[in-house]
Amino acid sequence: MQSVILRVAVLGWAGLSLLLALHWFVELGMVGFPDGYVTPYARATGPLLHTLATACLMQGLYFLYRGLFGNGFGLLGLGLQIFIAAVLTVAPVMIVRNCPHSQSCSRAYETLTNTMMDDGAGG
Repeated sequence: MQSVILRVAVLGWAGLSLLLALHWFVELGMVGFPDGYVTPYARATGPLLHTLATACLMQGLYFLYRGLFGNGFGLLGLGLQIFIAAVLTVAPVMIVRNCPHSQSCSRAYETLTNTMMDDGAGG
């Protein structure tokens, strides 16, 4: 019974990862204003977000394979793999996407890049 529950959890994580990757790729494809202007923040974070979306896609395919064809599921090992995958792909994307709305993150971005935060919001 535990193996079936773990297999469903792995397939659920795979599905979520694939949907997130698809969503992020669609969002990245629609970056910019209608006139074609891309903000400096979007230009600076675009390559990182593409890399993270690709990593999320790859992890989704990995967990899909593990869920469909894997044998010998261990709760601790599998849980640790899913946790590491989430920390390495999902968490950084959430940080980068929400950075313009966080004052401390905006200050850190401005300090690191020595430029003002320009995400296109405002006047």
